[in-house]
Amino acid sequence: MLAESIIRIGRPIANSPDLPVKERIRWLTDVESENCKNFFQNVLIVELGNVGDALSYVTVGKAGEGKKSFIVDANQSTSFPILYPNGGNPLKAQGVYPVPCYLMYEPHMKAMAEKEQFYQALLPRLKKTVGYMKLGIEEIEAVAGRVSEILEAHHTDFLTEEKQLGILMIYDERLPVYLKLSGKSDNPDELWIRESRLEPGKQLYLNGREALQGIIDAKFDEASTLGKEHNAVSTFTNQKTEEVVSIYNKSWLWLSPTWEMPKSIYWGKDEWTKGIKVDKKSYESYLYGTQFLKKIQVPLSNTVLKEMFSPISSVEAKKYMRAGSFEQIFGIPMVLPLLDEDSEQYYQKFLRILRTNQDLKEEDLHLELLAGMKQSIVPRSSDHYRLTILYYSGDLSRGSMHIRAVIEDVIPSVAYEVQNIIKQLRRRHLGQIQAVFELEQRPFFRVESLPSILANAYGPGYVWSTMQAVLHREPLTLERAVSATAKRLNEMANKESYWEMKQELVFFYSFVFFLNRYNEKILAKGKDVKELADWKAMIEKYHAGSVELEDLQNAETLGFVSGLLLKQFSNSYYKKTGKDYVKHRVMKFGSKLTPEMIWKYGTLRCEELAQQWDLNISKNFHAVLAQVLLGFIEADKENLLISQKDAFMTAFWSGYLSYKSNKKQEGEEINAGA
Repeated sequence: MLAESIIRIGRPIANSPDLPVKERIRWLTDVESENCKNFFQNVLIVELGNVGDALSYVTVGKAGEGKKSFIVDANQSTSFPILYPNGGNPLKAQGVYPVPCYLMYEPHMKAMAEKEQFYQALLPRLKKTVGYMKLGIEEIEAVAGRVSEILEAHHTDFLTEEKQLGILMIYDERLPVYLKLSGKSDNPDELWIRESRLEPGKQLYLNGREALQGIIDAKFDEASTLGKEHNAVSTFTNQKTEEVVSIYNKSWLWLSPTWEMPKSIYWGKDEWTKGIKVDKKSYESYLYGTQFLKKIQVPLSNTVLKEMFSPISSVEAKKYMRAGSFEQIFGIPMVLPLLDEDSEQYYQKFLRILRTNQDLKEEDLHLELLAGMKQSIVPRSSDHYRLTILYYSGDLSRGSMHIRAVIEDVIPSVAYEVQNIIKQLRRRHLGQIQAVFELEQRPFFRVESLPSILANAYGPGYVWSTMQAVLHREPLTLERAVSATAKRLNEMANKESYWEMKQELVFFYSFVFFLNRYNEKILAKGKDVKELADWKAMIEKYHAGSVELEDLQNAETLGFVSGLLLKQFSNSYYKKTGKDYVKHRVMKFGSKLTPEMIWKYGTLRCEELAQQWDLNISKNFHAVLAQVLLGFIEADKENLLISQKDAFMTAFWSGYLSYKSNKKQEGEEINAGA
């Protein structure tokens, strides 16, 4: 269960004995969120006293280098524990507020110039604030009136014509979350706000422990609106507890009350506990866990998304597909021990995950390779842990989410072996494959990550299932990759796009390398798919003219040798006629090249045309041609030209586009042509 995993992730953070109050507030609030940084430019502190009220205007941070950038003071921002609304209308009061500290959007800021207008915006927030909820409605209305009045009286001091965002804090001595001290405090649990305006020399502080408890209480109360039970068994601890609520949490909308799927039609609006019951301690861990996941989530780049979700059956369709036309997808790695362990040790492992690429080590799991998640790592762990990779799309701030895939129970050692295979491919074998086709050796987007490799081999509809298969040590097949490659090669052959055809073959043989190493290293099977390097012996036999019928008993080898044969013939034919033999004689206008066409319009006519044009091709050609023609007859009897058409065509273009005449033969053919 995803919720249980989130609780297990959050438990070490919640139970970490050395985690300071400031850090806990950073975890449980949005003081570090990029969405909230501009609010700290205009912080309004209304100090309510026994004999009068005062307003302070401060900026918590400083302007950055850019025109609109702002750098929040991380040391003081925790004194203002704000919560960014997720879903719904942010201009309306939402959820429960742990402290009278509210985000002010532009309409709120403008409304401060009109007491009655701002009163209507503030009152609903006060009614939903921990501390004020225990007071009578008359007292709450009085607070709203006093705050609105002082803001109206001083609005010209801070309001401008430009768009403004801000934070409003109401410092009310009656609330236990606030402290007023005669001097500066060294207690790390007491968070300095500013000097008092009503009593100069005294300092205003936020009681960090009270604020934290208020945050937990606020979230727990918020969840109880969708279901609450007393003396019930928690789903997560399997123990009876004083009070349980639903798992719903507006800071991370995995289970949104606007969704229909997770909720039974037989439940009432406040009966979500019929599905999942969570106790307060587990819910606190859940809060920490959701915040941690938000910190480590990584958006997949547009380049990766294009490789993952572009159609693979058409090169033209992919070419004109814009990188920005795909919905943004986020990836999240979760590492869980098989057995619960020391919270502090586990918490340190979490901190390591938060580091960026500057701290990459060779032994780490690089999720850019494994999952397409840039600048994301997981420290190398023993197989006493399991890795879960979660992908989702949508907008958390609007409560619109869609979980694309959850790949659970990945064994770290398996993931590390897969990573090593991709590294070997990128660092060494890719360049060798490109060299065979006389292409520039350079990075290749299609093999930059596991999702890209699998998507280009099997298609976008199979990305998640094949990733699951690879990371769970399940077998992969080659047939779909061969079929897709053959279609793309045929499409480009009609357009004579030979450079692009070579790129397709570079990917195909890169995937074949990956598949063979996967079978060998992870599945402990023998290599059963021919790689480009495996054709070397056949090429040598071809140039020696020693290819026998026994060598041509499968469609793949017959296709490869046919490609070598027709390319050698085409070179000589071009020198005599100035025309491309395959295009001029073999391919019919507007049709797709087939094995039968290569046989009947290609190889079968080579001897006749060689004599007609007096080509005098080297001896190896004639020796191999005879065996190839016999091979076609045998293949036709066994129906291989139809049943294994894609394998034949992929191998044919491999031989055709990789053919290089040796110097001796080249000299013979040039002299003969002269």
